[in-house]
Amino acid sequence: MKKVLTLFSAILIFSSTFPVPGFAENVDRNLIIESDSAVGLPEETNTSETPTKETSSQSIESSESTIESSRPKETTESSEEIIESVVQEQPVTTPTNQIDPVYESPQEPVVENETTITVTPESIHFEKNQTTEEFVVKVGDQARKVGKEKNLFASIMIAQAILESSSGSSQLAQEPYNNLFGIKGEYKGQSVTFLTFEDDGSGNYYQINSVFCQYPSAKESFEDYSTLLTDGVEWNPTIYKGAWKDVAKTYQNATQALTGVYATDTLYNQKLNGLIETYNLTQYDHEKGEIGTGGDFEPYNNVNYDEGNSYAPLNCTQYAYNRITQLGGYVDLDMGNGADWGATGATRGYEVSNTPKAGTAVSFAPGVLGADPIYGHVAFLEKVNEDGSILISEMNAVGLGVVSTRTISAEYVGMLMYITPK
Repeated sequence: MKKVLTLFSAILIFSSTFPVPGFAENVDRNLIIESDSAVGLPEETNTSETPTKETSSQSIESSESTIESSRPKETTESSEEIIESVVQEQPVTTPTNQIDPVYESPQEPVVENETTITVTPESIHFEKNQTTEEFVVKVGDQARKVGKEKNLFASIMIAQAILESSSGSSQLAQEPYNNLFGIKGEYKGQSVTFLTFEDDGSGNYYQINSVFCQYPSAKESFEDYSTLLTDGVEWNPTIYKGAWKDVAKTYQNATQALTGVYATDTLYNQKLNGLIETYNLTQYDHEKGEIGTGGDFEPYNNVNYDEGNSYAPLNCTQYAYNRITQLGGYVDLDMGNGADWGATGATRGYEVSNTPKAGTAVSFAPGVLGADPIYGHVAFLEKVNEDGSILISEMNAVGLGVVSTRTISAEYVGMLMYITPK
């Protein structure tokens, strides 16, 4: 009997230990299902559909209301093309019929859909291309004319047109729309609607339908753009005053004034400055053939001191040699290509550094700030400005044998090498 009771007790004890895991399995399964439904993947991935607060100039409740409103204070075509390619590289997946305990946090799809993109100014770099160079030639004279008449920087106009219209190749810039500046609203009753991406000011992009002006030709696009910048909008006629030539003084100040006002892109000024420097657009801020003044030295005398043409005639190297010689300095006649002057100078005992100094030769590495991708470039440093930017004179930046000037902003001067003549 004792043995039977002992056996029975053992069976009870043994059997009582197994129902618990079975119950635990059911509880865990229910917890997993509950957890997954809490993730709410479809709802969480609707971040980009959440309305984003806009200024009164951006109201797009309907095409009609946009057309009837005053001219908007911002355009976004530049951000649209840049961001659109990024968004395409980050597809958002929304698993609607999947219950998968691998998802530990609902934040992953949310981050993807927000498309938060951080771009540092140093990462913005432009390489010269033929399409853009041809576009600059095409619109340059029109920009110069309008800039002179309206107290605006022609260099900025052209840079904006490059950025906003993809050098004239965007659908909005072509016939029959001819909108080179991404200006929203209507022009004499004519408009067109496009799907665009906007920057909320924090690097987050959202997609909306926007109504843009439609022009008879590019000429009207330039004229309307200049009127917008000089006359502003109904509720603020001086909203773009910071971009006026007599107020801004420099194109860098003007592009800064346009950032966040004309365009929502938080790096708008960095992009415009890069284009201005790469394509030497400051030449259009002066009369054709005029060399900008403001340097620390007497004007260039157009004398060729390289009588044996040791440097290629009508090239940047010969100009740099002639300009230095004119001012009483000395550099060798065999310093090499423009990109070589820094290394050659260092081996020959010249003072070479990355700190700009007026009167030095400025050597550009291949591809830097519009320099030739193989041979580089060399120029002459006319002046170091108070804000750290530099004024250089150079040959061949705008055409064979053509001497011109440009200002390079302070953030880029450290990329160059400065060779002090003996």
